[in-house]
Amino acid sequence: MFHLRQLACARALARHRHFGRAADAIGITQSGLTQSIARLEAHYGVRLFDRDRNGVTPTAFGEVLLEGAADVLERLDEVERRIRLMDDLESGELSVAADPMLASSVLAPAFAALVESHPNLRVRMRSGAFDEMAAAVEGGEVDLYVGFPHPRIGPRLEVRSLSFAAPRVVMAPDHPLLEMDAPQLSDFLSYPLVQGPVAHWYLDWAADQLAASGSDLDPATRYFLNTDDAGMLSAIIRRSRALMAAMWEDVRLAVRAGELAERAPPAWPTRVPGVIVTAAHRTTAPAADRLADVIIATAERSLAEQEAGSDE
Repeated sequence: MFHLRQLACARALARHRHFGRAADAIGITQSGLTQSIARLEAHYGVRLFDRDRNGVTPTAFGEVLLEGAADVLERLDEVERRIRLMDDLESGELSVAADPMLASSVLAPAFAALVESHPNLRVRMRSGAFDEMAAAVEGGEVDLYVGFPHPRIGPRLEVRSLSFAAPRVVMAPDHPLLEMDAPQLSDFLSYPLVQGPVAHWYLDWAADQLAASGSDLDPATRYFLNTDDAGMLSAIIRRSRALMAAMWEDVRLAVRAGELAERAPPAWPTRVPGVIVTAAHRTTAPAADRLADVIIATAERSLAEQEAGSDE
């Protein structure tokens, strides 16, 4: 069977469409690359690339090979990345994902602490709801996910539980809710909600509160807009009667400047559940363990500050 190096040569040739440039890109001679492609074509008995004055292009057979080669080589790249992380906390590349609500309030301080202690580590950051990221964690594309509990966290995922300071409900400074003496949850839900991914802890809490008050409102249907764009959410809140829940770190300055106002529904929680999720069937890299510890410490500090009233 052919060597993986030959697949790498085919991938480089498809990218650069030129034997000389492809050879330079992967650090071999042009004749070496030509021989590797010739061996692949001899092995399969078909032409994998067409050569003409316009360059080199994959044939239909070549496209099939390249599709399989991409999967194989990407998996090997992922293996090498994980081995480097396992071997040395100080280097390598760590892939992290988070619920958008937690990106700046929880992960930014954690990353700031990590970059001070491990400046040679490289971190790739993605944001998204658990539904979007679970497969990436299971498949090894993401080393660690930070978010809120989800009912579909299965046995192939390992979970560390923690608590976050509850988000704040914010609105425009002239919002009618601010003039009401004792607005109920149903009053809040009479206004449009704009938000990132909807957390299940909120749906459970709201359903319990509405049931206790005898309301038949469904909190899952009260959303006008779902987006990860924090800037858009803030702009909508300032210009409309919509409401938004956001972590205090993300709205603190705007509230203090009078650009936004805060008012919570009755019995609004002071803390909410969180999770740090990794793949159960893979050994966690030391860098991921270290980041998890920093995230937990950051969340605990923020929660203690909020409950002590020192973040006001």
